[in-house]
Amino acid sequence: MFSPAALVTLALASVALADDNAVSVSTLDFKNRFQQSAIVPEIIAALDPSVSFYVSYRAGTDGHSELLVPGASLTVTEAAQAPLEFSVENLNNATNITAATRYLIYLLDADAPSRNNPNARTLRHYLAGNYTVANVMSSVLPTAQRLTVAPQNFAPHTQFTPPAPLANTGVHRFIYALYTQPPRFNTASFASVGMELETANWNLSRWRGQLGLGPAIGATFFTIDTNSNGGQGFSSNGSAIAGAGMTAPTSMYGVGMAAVMAVFGVTMMF
Repeated sequence: MFSPAALVTLALASVALADDNAVSVSTLDFKNRFQQSAIVPEIIAALDPSVSFYVSYRAGTDGHSELLVPGASLTVTEAAQAPLEFSVENLNNATNITAATRYLIYLLDADAPSRNNPNARTLRHYLAGNYTVANVMSSVLPTAQRLTVAPQNFAPHTQFTPPAPLANTGVHRFIYALYTQPPRFNTASFASVGMELETANWNLSRWRGQLGLGPAIGATFFTIDTNSNGGQGFSSNGSAIAGAGMTAPTSMYGVGMAAVMAVFGVTMMF
C-alpha cells in the first residue's frame, strides 16, 4: 500500500520535468495485442474494447513518466510503483455512459506464481471503484481524459500491491481492466455482495456475476520477463508498439503531483 506521503514523494520527483508527445492507441490495436499475447482467450474469453484505456508509469533509470502501451515490457522496479495516472479516449463509443457514470479498475497477474505453473493465476494486485471522468485532460496524453476518484469515495477493495514475480518464473502478463460500475456500488462495498478478500485464483467470471458487470470497456497490459536481468526484467515500451504495427511514442516527462494523487484519490481533484 502506498501512503499519501509516499505518493507525494513520487510526484515531487517529476514536477521539474517537462511533458511532451504521446501517441494514441486505437481500440483495434488494443484488441489485437490481447489476442497476440494469448490473454484472449486464455485469461479473458473475449475483449472488444469500446474505449482506449491508458496507464502511465515511471520508466527507466531517470524515472521519467511514460504511457503504457499494450504489451510493453517493464522492469520489476518500474512495475512496483503506483501508476501515475489513469486516462481514457473514445469514451463516446461506449454505451450507456453519462457524466454521472463511475468506473472500476483492477490489476492482476495472469501467470502467478510462474508462467509454466500458474496455480495462483489471476492474482489480484489492485481493485477499486468510484472513478469518474475528470474535466481535465491527461498530463501524459493530451487527447485523453483523466480518471480520478474523490478522497471521500476512495476505498479500494484491494490496495495496490506492487508486482514482484520471482526470478526465473517466465514472462508474467499483468492486466489492467476498466469497467463501468453499477450504481449500487457508488455507496456499497464490493464485499456487500460477498466478494472475498483473497487475491489468488481470482475467478473473474464469478466476480462479474457477483457485481452484475458487463464486459470490460477497456484494458491494457504489460509483461515482466523474470528470466532476464537477474530476474528484474527489461524495459521495452517502444518495441511492444512496433510489434503491434503501431507508431512508437516518445517518452513523456513530468506528470506532476496532482496527476499522481488523483489516481488514488488521496487529495483534491482539479
